[in-house]
Amino acid sequence: MHLLVFPAAIYVLSRKQFTKNIQGMLAAVFFMFCMSTILTVTLFTATILDGTVVGIYFGQNVRAKILMWPRNMNLIVADAIVVWRMIVLYPNKVVRGGIFFLLFCFSTLALFNSIGLPADGPFERALILSSLASFLSFGTNLVATAAISWKAWTYQRKNPQSWKGTQSSHAVNNAFLLLIETGVLYLSWQLMVAIVSYSSSYCNNDLGSCKSVQFASNAIVESTTIVAALYPTSTLVIVGLKKSIADKCGPLPSTNASSYLIASPTSSDGKSLGVIRLDIPSPDSGKTRSHYVF
Repeated sequence: MHLLVFPAAIYVLSRKQFTKNIQGMLAAVFFMFCMSTILTVTLFTATILDGTVVGIYFGQNVRAKILMWPRNMNLIVADAIVVWRMIVLYPNKVVRGGIFFLLFCFSTLALFNSIGLPADGPFERALILSSLASFLSFGTNLVATAAISWKAWTYQRKNPQSWKGTQSSHAVNNAFLLLIETGVLYLSWQLMVAIVSYSSSYCNNDLGSCKSVQFASNAIVESTTIVAALYPTSTLVIVGLKKSIADKCGPLPSTNASSYLIASPTSSDGKSLGVIRLDIPSPDSGKTRSHYVF
């Protein structure tokens, strides 16, 4: 899956002008591509090189630490993209930006501290930190999705006419909807992972139903990296739209249209029919489109 993420991102970015935001997104996706590659190579060589000199040197504990890094890094980058989206939508909101920055920093610290720590300590520090990281990540995405929904609602209320008619208004509408939908989907996935993981921790290994729950928990946890890798791809599609949300949330430019009477034929009953050409500049491409009105 990670082999498809990077080419898709390159395709979207190559069609647009390389601004700082797009370059940052490209760097984030490239980093996630490298982390996913390390994860794939580690999982593949764990069986192939088992029993060899390399397999003995990179024992089970070493491989476990290596596997923790790409998973956690992908989750951190996914949360960073959420924070970046809020900075774009709320560039002058220091308080909101500070809240998102603190949530992201706490989540990052919890993930870093949980790497390589044993889970059998007196306080099970690794499990506590992992749970804290999941809770903070969920909180970051929840607040971000709610803030984006509020931004879309206020924009629609202040500019009801801009949500219909032009191509650029449809682009803004689709961008808001994609931001909200991807946030809701990612929140649903995090909630499902938390519920299944919590249920599996209280299962008895002797019961057949608990074995199924633990199998589902392991499968969901392993696929979290794939879901986190797919998350920025949808954001790249939003960034690659012709009009940015930050620009469209400002004052709307007025459309200057000019009309010309190009013909005035006479009908069979003697009445005059005026043919008027309307030259309307497109807000997306800057080109002028002609419309004929009788």
